[in-house]
Amino acid sequence: MIGGGVIGCAVAERLSLDGHQVTLFERDQLGSHASGAAAGELSPRSTASRAEEPALKSLALFPELIARIEKDTAINVEYRVQQGLQPAFSEEEAAALQATGEHWLDAQACRKAEPSLSIEVMGAVLLEHSHLTPPRFVRALAMAAAARGASINEGTPITGFDIKGGEVRRVITAIGSHEADWTVIAAGPWSKEVASRAGVEVDVLPQRGQLAALDPGMVSLRRSIFWSTGYLVPKADGSIIAGGTEEDSGFDDRPTVAGIATLLNLACRLVPGLGAASLTRVWAGLRPVTSDGQPIVDTVGAKNLIVATGHHRKGILLAPLAAMQVASIIGRS
Repeated sequence: MIGGGVIGCAVAERLSLDGHQVTLFERDQLGSHASGAAAGELSPRSTASRAEEPALKSLALFPELIARIEKDTAINVEYRVQQGLQPAFSEEEAAALQATGEHWLDAQACRKAEPSLSIEVMGAVLLEHSHLTPPRFVRALAMAAAARGASINEGTPITGFDIKGGEVRRVITAIGSHEADWTVIAAGPWSKEVASRAGVEVDVLPQRGQLAALDPGMVSLRRSIFWSTGYLVPKADGSIIAGGTEEDSGFDDRPTVAGIATLLNLACRLVPGLGAASLTRVWAGLRPVTSDGQPIVDTVGAKNLIVATGHHRKGILLAPLAAMQVASIIGRS
């Protein structure tokens, strides 16, 4: 298992549950890139329409998964089920949202539900929504796998593969080589680089997403708010996370003035009272994105080499489904 983000750790947890002996390699630390940078919102309705069905399927897997890993590790991943709002600021947006068939709130009902919401909002659809704390979730997945015998190796980059007869026989690291019946590459946007060492081309590139944490002061927000490509997510500690930009920045994961300004403008547009909030933290992560926008979870090149990447903005949400897909591929062999 190559990659210690949410996809890699979810796959490791699932395979260990199925009785496989799992060895996971992460070149840095678990959840140290996009998985750890995410806001943790789990909203299938904010995905593109063609991605909604798998997102809903994956969302349904969370209650059982959360209960299992919290029992196995005693780590509270701060999973919460609550509602979200997707507002409309124009008649065109309102018509499009009403056409979805979701529960529609008019302007008065919106402000009754969320008094801090902008008076410019013409209405909103009410979304079923959940969220969690990604670093805790990733760590709990890895530790649950470890509790069943998985070997978790941080600070261990992959340097190559031993391939014979169309199969990966050994995974090579700086500290030695390891035999493998199956190899899974789940290294986010770095999956392309890792797979190239096995002579395989993977269609995935990095996309920077910036986030900002706000101390809202006297402003109260009970629901997550989704608009355009951005969102506001209230967290259990009282903070509000504003996200997330979509930037083709290569592997530059530094937050920028322009990117954070975009998020702050979004926050003030949705909830004007946040203009008086304190900015407590800014950060960024690199999401894996494919040319057609669809995740890759399949065997690639060698018969026993699986690539699981390209989940873009929904890696946290789609992780349980990706783990099930990888387990299914291995189970059919």
